[in-house]
Amino acid sequence: MNKQPGRPKGVRNLKPSQETVRSYYRLLQAKADQGDANAAGWLLQLDLTDQQKKETAQ
Repeated sequence: MNKQPGRPKGVRNLKPSQETVRSYYRLLQAKADQGDANAAGWLLQLDLTDQQKKETAQ
């Protein structure tokens, strides 16, 4: 059993990097532009969540 703190050697981080998240947004946008309603819906949901977070922070 590994009792070392942190993630095991060779295992990827659970939290994606900022660049990875940006690439996911670009992928969603590309799919939405191609007519994927699910991708468009997720973009709308993410935008709404972001707006609510900004309003709460003020």
